[in-house]
Amino acid sequence: MSIWQTLEIAPTRDESEIRRAYARRLKVCRPDRDPAGYQALREAFDEAKQWASNDLVFVEDEILLTSEPEPEPEPEPEEHDAVVSLLPPEPVETLPETTVFYSESDIQALASQLVATEMTGIIRLTQLWSAIADRGSLGQQQRFHQDLASALAEEPGLTEGLLERVAGMLEWRLEDYDNSHIIPQHIQYALQNQLRETELARARRQMDIDEKHGSILNRIALRLMRSERQTVPFWLRLVPGAITRLSRQVNEILYYYPEMASELNPTLLAFLQQPRMALSWQGIFLLGFWYVVFNGVLKLSEVSTAVGAVAVAIVLFYLYVSDAIMMGLESRPKLLGRFLVAECLFSVGVILLFFGGLMGAAALSVPATGHGPLALVAVIYMLLVMIVFWAAWPKNVPLIRKPGIVMSRIFSSPWGMMVWLNFAWFSLLWVVIYCVLCTVVFAELLKPFS
Repeated sequence: MSIWQTLEIAPTRDESEIRRAYARRLKVCRPDRDPAGYQALREAFDEAKQWASNDLVFVEDEILLTSEPEPEPEPEPEEHDAVVSLLPPEPVETLPETTVFYSESDIQALASQLVATEMTGIIRLTQLWSAIADRGSLGQQQRFHQDLASALAEEPGLTEGLLERVAGMLEWRLEDYDNSHIIPQHIQYALQNQLRETELARARRQMDIDEKHGSILNRIALRLMRSERQTVPFWLRLVPGAITRLSRQVNEILYYYPEMASELNPTLLAFLQQPRMALSWQGIFLLGFWYVVFNGVLKLSEVSTAVGAVAVAIVLFYLYVSDAIMMGLESRPKLLGRFLVAECLFSVGVILLFFGGLMGAAALSVPATGHGPLALVAVIYMLLVMIVFWAAWPKNVPLIRKPGIVMSRIFSSPWGMMVWLNFAWFSLLWVVIYCVLCTVVFAELLKPFS
């Protein structure tokens, strides 16, 4: 195959036509997709340029350099030569100058247009790239890719969507493992840094909006996070859910935008890193739930006030007191260790009384014959009790803490059910049913102590 067949043009000495043919064929024979075709195209392009600028002749698809012909002897001048010599010399064909498609200010204006008004910028980019791809050299095309990428990397407000659209149009393939032959690595890093700055600016604007127009808890949390207070106000502990909301927002910011850690109040960050006792909606809900349960227990059964008070104290211990004691003894490891041992032994006894009482009540309800509908109900009931115990048994915690955590989960299960139902309207119906069930169960458990 001759070089002209490769370039798909007729033999010519016009270098501009050779370059245009090369640019057209380069879209088909890309170096990353067709290396062999690109190599053949490149060799044909070089040979065609050499033929255009030198004395070359073709012999059966081969190019041969010809030696300069010996000058023929000039004929002796005749009388009419004087007239011929007065004619102007024939024009000498010169190579066209390299076309300049854009300036540095033009490419920067294009990048600004893309960020400010994406659709208008895309139209301008399409027009400019079409001109460069049709009439520009390979070097000009490569330089355009790098100049535009560098300009976008310096443009504030660059978004990931815009970069993906431009990269798709120009086939930058930024997601490839090694595409540095199109966009050098240092420009890619600059693009990623600009995208990150855009994300941070968007996050700061959203925080400003939430601080002015968000919910009350959001406004309180954001103002505290971005303030310069040297102390944390005490009333923060008295607002239900305030510390929980504040901790969640701080954790989200530090997880998604760790660069903004220096913009948050260091005193508040140190406060949130330590466990603190504070009012919460969970604590208020559970306090009301168990108040209703034990108020019903005292009315349904003949339980004495002392027994009822002990039962209430046990519930309060696992819901509130145990955690408060452990936080208070955190700086005294010896006393904390002794408390954990005592709490473990106490919790084992409570588990035996609680689950043993439930299993014993089921066993006593089985008729003497050992079969029948009542026996089936008792067996199902005992299976449910074992499932509850298995679900409450914690994993991946020290053994000394497991008995206490079991009872803590049992007594906080009403709130867990609300969370599991995502606080839907019908979750209130299930809370009422669960409250009645707990009232009946505790009334039966406390009967032997009446």
